[in-house]
Amino acid sequence: MSKSIGWDDRLSVTATDKNLVGHVGAVLLRKCADKAGLTSGLNAVIPRGEGPGWWDRGTVLTSLAVSIALGATSVSDIDLLAHQAPVFGDPPSDSTVRRCLTDLDQVTLGKIGKARAKARRRVWDLIPHRPTHTHLTSNNRLSEPERAFPGSRAIA
Repeated sequence: MSKSIGWDDRLSVTATDKNLVGHVGAVLLRKCADKAGLTSGLNAVIPRGEGPGWWDRGTVLTSLAVSIALGATSVSDIDLLAHQAPVFGDPPSDSTVRRCLTDLDQVTLGKIGKARAKARRRVWDLIPHRPTHTHLTSNNRLSEPERAFPGSRAIA
């Protein structure tokens, strides 16, 4: 069951005080991962279990990353996404997350690294198409991430 396709189609921004979602940054993080192709890229390279009720493993890892951004410090903290159920649907269970992490071998980790690199390239390719951008070199080209964001490091 893919829980990563179309979840954001029904979202809207409103100024009322009804149906507010806490930790709204989680929505932006998840949408960024989906739009950059990270979630689908991970789903394509991580083997999926068979049968009803199995989660796409890339969606599980993306959900785990969002929960870490919300402050999760253990696998059981995936429940931080429970209050986001109206947006994302029910979060994966902690046992699903554990199974997903346990099943990752060196070959799959290499594929995950390639999927992450592909999503990162896509984001860097999209940056020049923004209405404005601030990190330009002297010849009006975007600088490399290491120069644009001092102290950052490229992660392969």
